[in-house]
Amino acid sequence: MSVFFPIATFYAVLLGLALWGAWLGWTRSKSPTARAFTVAMALVWAGFTATDAWHAYNLFRDTGLAEVVSGDYGRPLHGSFDTCSFCYEGPAGRVFVLAASELVGGHYAFTEDAHYALRFESGDVRLDGRRLEPGCYEGEAKTGTSVVIDVARGFRLEVGEAARCG
Repeated sequence: MSVFFPIATFYAVLLGLALWGAWLGWTRSKSPTARAFTVAMALVWAGFTATDAWHAYNLFRDTGLAEVVSGDYGRPLHGSFDTCSFCYEGPAGRVFVLAASELVGGHYAFTEDAHYALRFESGDVRLDGRRLEPGCYEGEAKTGTSVVIDVARGFRLEVGEAARCG
């Protein structure tokens, strides 16, 4: 059985409900305006359902089920940490951000070539094996570039064209 079957079933049920709504609106109403409105809304819903189904199919086909379920698709960084205080990891405007007031035992790698800005106030951080002094660093990272954080306070890593130190 294909992984698309449950998804296709879900969207088929939604589409069936939309078309059923259009049929009910047409057969149960005597007002031409009510008929037209109900049928139009049901068909708009059906159109959005079919479009969303197509996008979901393409997403699963292109990235795979495991990446979609884990939320790792489209992320420029992959990794984990042991302990984190006041953390945020995710999109922030035009950049992807990994930020924490204190981060311990972090191991991250770039999943694509990208521009980055890395800053931290104190601690032990290594970029591709090179130990960094506290401050801000901006540059271009290649796929596979590693960021190892033994411990860092005031840590922020931005990834994307808009990432800047200033």
